[in-house]
Amino acid sequence: MPSRPRQAGGLRASYTKLGRSPLAEDVLAAAVFGAQGIAPSDPRCLRIDLEPLVGAGLSEVWRGEESVRIGTAGPIRYVEDGRHLAGWIDLEEAGFHGLEEAAEAAYLGLLQFHATTSYRHVWRIWSFVADVNEGTGDDERYKQFCLGRARAFAAVHATLPGIGYPAATAVGKTTGARRSLQVCWLAGRDPGVEIENPRQLSAYRYPRRYGPAAPSFSRAMLVPGPLLLVSGTASIVGHESMHPGDAVAQMHETLDNFDALLGQAGTTGALSLPRMGADSLLKVYLRHASDATLIERALRERIGAEVPVLMLAADICRSELLIEIEAVVPG
Repeated sequence: MPSRPRQAGGLRASYTKLGRSPLAEDVLAAAVFGAQGIAPSDPRCLRIDLEPLVGAGLSEVWRGEESVRIGTAGPIRYVEDGRHLAGWIDLEEAGFHGLEEAAEAAYLGLLQFHATTSYRHVWRIWSFVADVNEGTGDDERYKQFCLGRARAFAAVHATLPGIGYPAATAVGKTTGARRSLQVCWLAGRDPGVEIENPRQLSAYRYPRRYGPAAPSFSRAMLVPGPLLLVSGTASIVGHESMHPGDAVAQMHETLDNFDALLGQAGTTGALSLPRMGADSLLKVYLRHASDATLIERALRERIGAEVPVLMLAADICRSELLIEIEAVVPG
């Protein structure tokens, strides 16, 4: 069954089976997961190279307030409704000198684009990186991605110091010989509020041991609605990975981080007793497909049966991490 769309200041999302029927006029974007996902022929559909483990056939559909308009700006494709914007870039790494350069180009492009539009506030970014754990030391591809992303933010901060860090997820996909960087995002006319987790060091303050540039994102973004967009979250306390080799223990630590983050968001006064329920969305990225049944059972025991869940096979940013979870929680 599809999840129930959330009503939140006109911005709504659901996990839905699309089929071949035309998309509704208010759809901003539809993320279709895996090679077998069925979707209509529509420029608002974006195929993500991650295979579903739980929720096969479901797409992530974001809706705006009214009929939308579709546009392009160089490599950027976008859809906007007058208040919200969904955008995406898909870059072939072969056109750049490595992932670092491709990441810098993608992020610099999207940040500069938004600096010139009325949608000045980038709320949420997803990045899908091929072979994210390949390489060692500073040459690991995730660290190269972070370096390119950080350089883009630094360039924009030099001229627009008020630009903050959106909520974000960056996970790995295995694509064989073809390597592409997929970046998609949500933005709005109104600013969001960055939320940090008291159990975790802010990612952009991580020490040098994690690479030449710290990850450039906030733990969550509270946007008008209110709606809490929770970044990809893992079994990290402070800045240390916890429970190596134990996917279930990592899941519980991750959900402890969720609880702390929801509590922190509640202190803003904009959210009333934030909690995950039937009108939330939960997305799980799992390194080993063989863990899917075990994790689904443990997850349901922890959060209950009503929360819509989509589970995808993906590599996680640190090689010792087995699971990452993100969420959308209404106020």
